Amino acid sequence: MSKIEFRISLKAARINAGLRQDQVANKLSDYFGTKVSRQRVSNFESNPENVPRAYGDALARLYGIPVDYLKFVHGSTLSYTVDSA
Repeated sequence: MSKIEFRISLKAARINAGLRQDQVANKLSDYFGTKVSRQRVSNFESNPENVPRAYGDALARLYGIPVDYLKFVHGSTLSYTVDSA
């Protein structure tokens, strides 16, 4: 049996959560106790492979999805992998 795993981009996850980049920046600032700019959130979305693990975990929590559902590589907003069992 095949296992299909879907991953969603950071931008798509943010939009699905009904948040703007500035709102995410404010929530991350509160979470980490240090200023996070809207530009940093934009940079994470443009360069997902450079997102530190702590930020990936925080974004997943903020968006209400498991971190494994987020896509931390370049490409389309939705991708999948198929593993044969």
